[in-house]
Amino acid sequence: MLKERNQKLYYLTMAMFLTYLLFLVWVILFKLEFSLKALGTVRAYNFIPFHYEEEHDVRFHLSEVLENMAIFIPAGIYLCLLWGKLSFRKKIALVFVLSLVLECSQYILAVGSFDVTDLITNTVGGMVGIAFYWIGQVLFHDKERAERTLALLVNVVTILLVGGVFFILSVN
Repeated sequence: MLKERNQKLYYLTMAMFLTYLLFLVWVILFKLEFSLKALGTVRAYNFIPFHYEEEHDVRFHLSEVLENMAIFIPAGIYLCLLWGKLSFRKKIALVFVLSLVLECSQYILAVGSFDVTDLITNTVGGMVGIAFYWIGQVLFHDKERAERTLALLVNVVTILLVGGVFFILSVN
């Protein structure tokens, strides 16, 4: 949708979406590591939703669930901005497939575990992003203005997120 109205913002948003996807891969598959040797080997799976083997307190699991949701919110917003004509179901399916590919990749590459809870929470995060897009449409009463504002917002958030993580890692 954005492409029809503002070419420069569309290309910036597409570039930020690709940056966001690379960041997701780095966070989920490579655990913010710069060296593959530091990853170790973990190949596990969990097909029981919200089941945890470890005896951690509830706050630990809640924060993990919220973090998984939060990191996928931009995916929903980007899908609406870049491919707005897709149906709601197709957007959710794309978020689900993205999460599924990342979860399966962790298992296949032995860099983490496939966890159905992550699949669920990541997909819900994408749905929250789609909901934010719809709320923006309602609040602005002007689709073009709403899309420009949301594109600028999600692009800035992506820059701050990626830049912030690199900054934190560089000073540590």
